[in-house]
Amino acid sequence: MKQNSLKSITMVSVIIIVFCALSAALVVMQGIVSFIKPENMGVTWSDSVKGFQLFVAIGRPLGGIIFFGLITTFLVKTIKGLKNGNLFPAANVPVLYVSAIALFIYNFCYSNGGILTGSAHNILIDTDDVAISLIVVVFAMIYRIAVKVSEENSLTI
Repeated sequence: MKQNSLKSITMVSVIIIVFCALSAALVVMQGIVSFIKPENMGVTWSDSVKGFQLFVAIGRPLGGIIFFGLITTFLVKTIKGLKNGNLFPAANVPVLYVSAIALFIYNFCYSNGGILTGSAHNILIDTDDVAISLIVVVFAMIYRIAVKVSEENSLTI
């Protein structure tokens, strides 16, 4: 791989990693504030849906931290693989699958944030939440095939 391509991929990856770190920090701060000072976040605890409210309040920051951490892991492993001449590191396949689950939890809890403020009273399953997570699963499946093809190509003379 050309050195310029590696530098470009590294530069874009660093920008994405910084964005992921900032996003994770924001989501965590919002989650903490929703417990410490719920009135600042507009949170209204209701006994009838408190269990689901807790799931949403905990699931969004936890899903966000896990998702952004896994994206960072994926990029770091990709850069290390590129430096070693491996375009598709096999270690990224499970990272992508788990990322899809974390992304679904994060998006699901974000979509149901209205339950925390009392502006919504029903569980919302947004088609975008499902579709985006499924796209990541399909990407993981394609990536797994690319890993196998890359490994087979490295064995051929």
